[in-house]
Formats: sequence, C-alpha cells, structure tokens
Amino acid sequence: MIKIQCSNIQKLEFVYNILNKSNGELIFQEFYFFDSLVSTQDYAYKLSKNPDTCYPYLVLSEIQTKGRGRRGSNWVSPKGGVWMSMVFETDLEANDLFSMLILTAFIISDAIESHIHMTPQIKWPNDLLIDGSKVAGILMDTEIEYGKPTKVTLGIGINSNNDLVVTKNKIWDKTAGEIKITTLKSVNGGSEINNSELVYFILYKFSELIHKLNQKLYRNELRHTYRRRIEESLSDLSYKFRINDYEFKGEIVRVNDDGSVLVKDLEQLPNNKIVRIDSVFHSPLS
Repeated sequence: MIKIQCSNIQKLEFVYNILNKSNGELIFQEFYFFDSLVSTQDYAYKLSKNPDTCYPYLVLSEIQTKGRGRRGSNWVSPKGGVWMSMVFETDLEANDLFSMLILTAFIISDAIESHIHMTPQIKWPNDLLIDGSKVAGILMDTEIEYGKPTKVTLGIGINSNNDLVVTKNKIWDKTAGEIKITTLKSVNGGSEINNSELVYFILYKFSELIHKLNQKLYRNELRHTYRRRIEESLSDLSYKFRINDYEFKGEIVRVNDDGSVLVKDLEQLPNNKIVRIDSVFHSPLS
C-alpha cells in the first residue's frame, strides 16, 4: 500500500496526479509533500531511521529554508521550483555509486529537454546548465553500514517556475558575487512549466532504469556518455576548484570511473600542475 503525507489538499492532488499518470508503474512506496522544510535531504534522512519506512520514497517541499548543496553550500529554494529527495536501498559497491549520480543527471536533463526542447549542459560533477547558467543541481548522500553503502538519498533542485530575480537576490545575499543562474520558465519565454509533469517524468524514468545499475555494461555506458557530455561543454564552461584553502581556475583533462577528475591548474604558470579532485558526492552519513 502506498503511503501519502501532504500538508494540504493542493499537494495531495499534486501527488494523486502523478500516481494517476503512472498506472502502477512507479516503484516509489511513500510520498511526502510539505509547504516548507529546512531541507528535503535532511527530512528524508530522518525518515530512513524509521524501521517502518518503505523504500524507495520521495520527499517534496514547496520551499526549503536551508537547502543543501554540494560540500555544505546553501541551495536557495523559493516557491515555484522543484525541491525533492528520493531515497533508495542499494546493493551497489561504493565505487559504483557514481553511476547513480550520472543516471540522475541524465534523467533530469531528459526531463528538462522534454519540457523546453533544449538540451542542458552537464557541468562536473552535478550541475545542469542552460546557456552557461545553472538551472538544476544534484546532491547525493549515502548511508554506510559495515563499510558498505546501504541507502542512497538523491537530492534534486530544479529552478523551474521560481522567480529569477528573487532567487538571484537571495543568492547574492549569501555569496561574494553573482552566480549565473536561470529558470526553465525564463528560457521558455515566460511560460510556466508543469511541475507535476516534470516530477512524474523523473520518477517514471527512475522506476524504469534504476535496476539497470546492477549491470556492469550499463554502468560503463553511462560513464562513457557522461565523459562525452562533459567534454562537449568544456570549451563553453569555466571551472574553479578548491583543495583545502587553495582555490584555483582549472581545466579538466580526464574524468575517472569513480567520478574524480584530473585537473590542470591554470594559475600555476608556466608549468601547469595536474591534480586529482575527489568526492563527487556528499560524505557518507553514519
């Protein structure tokens, strides 16, 4: 039996619309949709500690008051966007978890393209951009038991219908300068995106494809395509990397199977040093 918990009738209708489209094809067992959460990722983690929770499950929130990005950065989450976390049990080895992040990036890319007929760029490791401006991001948290991953929480943030000016102003308040962002509504000529359709597309694709991650050939195909997508965008995107307190402009020269990258330090002239940048997803949760 599917469990649904929503904060009002509109959000309940949102979930029902998704379930009615699916004809029983979705693998998700529990749905949560609230007016406001500190973070869908944090709430999803708390649910994973309840022994009665059924997997996979989905957490949505209309706004996040303190959404999380990669490496502890803030993710601004005003009304109108898609802020969600999905939790899966997994048998994958730690070295193969990067394939799940890649699959997530491809599914979001396809979902966006299906609505605005534009293919987003993928920026290593977990951002999607349109014309060089960030439109979506992914955060992966893992739970480890006895040295092996047991659960994966995928946080997804998509700037769909949230006000672009409001979002930029909130980001400006928290950073030293402007970050290039956009929304699907902005690039769609001001026409709103159907968030219910967008979320359904993502859930349907996960239901269809996630079991294939157990196949080594499929994981290899994902990695090959990911490398190609990264390479295609290298000439258009600039990268900054941080090692401890040292931040530098860099050029990706290789994407490794575990998601780490070899980077040329463009600020150490004339002999550019090649360094390895690790950790494409969040540190494991204990």
